[in-house]
Amino acid sequence: MGFNSLLPVFYATPIELGGLSLDPSRIGTLLAASSVINGIFLLLFYTRLNDCFGARAIHITGVSSGIPMVILFPVTNTLARAYGMGMAVWLCVSVQLMLKTSLIMCFPCMTLFVRAAAPNRASRGATTGIVMVVVAVARIIGPASATSIFSYSLQEGHDAWSIYYFLIAVVFLAVGTALSLPRDPSVWEDSQ
Repeated sequence: MGFNSLLPVFYATPIELGGLSLDPSRIGTLLAASSVINGIFLLLFYTRLNDCFGARAIHITGVSSGIPMVILFPVTNTLARAYGMGMAVWLCVSVQLMLKTSLIMCFPCMTLFVRAAAPNRASRGATTGIVMVVVAVARIIGPASATSIFSYSLQEGHDAWSIYYFLIAVVFLAVGTALSLPRDPSVWEDSQ
């Protein structure tokens, strides 16, 4: 959630302040194209990937892709400062948006784990409801914290990389929790 909210803010922020100075129409085009590609990729390949590798492997790969995604923020800005909005910057933007597809695949994986975590079939709805409350809180805290820390880091006298330290810490926390998931969500399922 934090990454998705930070991306358009990063694109719109002036290059001198740590962003890319893109105009709103270009930002909208990039995000729309990325979303369409993500949807098509999930529709065509997610089931096959899940059958081959399992939900845990896909989830760990997805959250691990956050590391290069976060690193690409300062790299892209540094390239934009040094060379302008050239091919290297657009390559970094493209790679970052492609990695976002891997991160998006975490959502269906977590749905499988939540479904499997229900103690029995009768409580699947309640279990899903509880998780949806937690997700709603995360959808509030994630974007608010990421964009606030980004704004804070842009102020004079503060560490400009604060947001990247924060996001990397979140990624490592996510990877650590993902490693504790079982290889197959069905090990949690009750056969009743």
